Amino acid sequence: MNSPFAILSLIICIPFLGMLFTLTAKEDIDKKTHNSFNVAVFSIIANLVMIWRVFMLIDETTLKLQLFEKFDWLTVPDINLVFAVDNLSLLMILAVHLVLLMGVIAVRDDIVNQKPLMVFTLLFLSMSTGLFVSADIFSFFIFFEAMLLPLFMLIGMFGGFKRPERLGGFFLYNLIGAFILFTAVLLIYKFYGSLTLDRTGDILWHQNYGWWIWPALALGFIFRIPIWPFHYWISSVSSKLRNPLVFIASSVLPLSGIYAFARFWPSNIPLEVSQYFIWLNIIGTITMLFISLIAFINRDAQYKNFAFVTVYYILYLLGIFSQDKLVLQNIGYALFGFVMVFGALEIVSNYVYRQEQLHESNSSGFLCRAKRLSFLYSFLTFAAAGFPLSAMFTNNFLILSRLLSTHIQIGVFLMLACIIAAAALIKEMFRLKTDNKECVLGKAEDMPLYQFVFMIFIVFMLIMSFIRPLWFVIDE
Repeated sequence: MNSPFAILSLIICIPFLGMLFTLTAKEDIDKKTHNSFNVAVFSIIANLVMIWRVFMLIDETTLKLQLFEKFDWLTVPDINLVFAVDNLSLLMILAVHLVLLMGVIAVRDDIVNQKPLMVFTLLFLSMSTGLFVSADIFSFFIFFEAMLLPLFMLIGMFGGFKRPERLGGFFLYNLIGAFILFTAVLLIYKFYGSLTLDRTGDILWHQNYGWWIWPALALGFIFRIPIWPFHYWISSVSSKLRNPLVFIASSVLPLSGIYAFARFWPSNIPLEVSQYFIWLNIIGTITMLFISLIAFINRDAQYKNFAFVTVYYILYLLGIFSQDKLVLQNIGYALFGFVMVFGALEIVSNYVYRQEQLHESNSSGFLCRAKRLSFLYSFLTFAAAGFPLSAMFTNNFLILSRLLSTHIQIGVFLMLACIIAAAALIKEMFRLKTDNKECVLGKAEDMPLYQFVFMIFIVFMLIMSFIRPLWFVIDE
């Protein structure tokens, strides 16, 4: 089915147009004016309405790409931009919009350089949306790499890094990954033409070029995922970010790698290749265990959040490697809940950190007095820990059960890593809930009502995603 009114192109363009309007907006001179913030929020909400409309147009019972849009680009070579969506891509688009909206609202009162912050956030949103609606290899590659520029600017301007080598690692790792991925795309085009993503799984292994294409694709994607030894730039950057919006954007980037693996995963893998997957599982499991153990020992709440994000991204990667069709069908729901949980958890934990820095006081016991914050922090911590409060629960259970049935020893260590990461978050929550008379933070520092109301909406979304993932889609 073709897309009516080029609706997929429109959801790419709306954040981009919002960025252009933000560029023309006046600078905020005090906390009473929020010109850049207002444009950003309006752009994201307008796009959420369009995304809801796209959900109404597709058939959510099929895994096939739908609502095709094709735009001629080059004649020689014959290259076109092709857009299409399915449940997986739409869930990713919805999750990224909601989590970035959370981040934008969290920095509402940060008037210093708010204009460039909103500009690059909207550009990042536009490029990430383009990635998830891309339906052919060239469109996918363009947006897959285009996400890096606004994120590089966000980290460089708002990351607070005094050592430029952190940004150097970001640039070097992703440059190498881009070169390898571009090589793979050229090989695919040479031997198969401009494939759509629903046909990439048919690339043959038994031909000589197949043994070059698949490793190149895997390397190009895995540079985005925090798994050893490709984790260095991600851990050195994300674990140190203190701006909640920038941390969320940085944590969305590995989602592009997970999504890419889900899209390009081959339908038939030779036995001589699949037998090496055990080593990928071992490396991933060891990475999860080390990072979760460090998080449990580390007193920094930001590192605990980073560790939670890392552990679950690797879990989903190993779920894709399991080659289980049921896992691939349901991983979109797990990723949706996961993105929402880690974004909301970052918002509330960063709010505690900011109050701690503002009042130069230890935050131990703060949640005993801040009732709004206490409820949100508790709910999100338990949701992150794996309680049945979001779509994460059912689908994580499915992934772990499949991995346990494949290799019970690795499955046990995977569960242990998830338990330790959850324990690190719960440990931090109890620190904040253990009453401390020396803590000067109180009711006056509780979360503002407007932000609390929006976070309650996110809580509602998470609960409904557990009850019925696509509850907002009206059956016609």
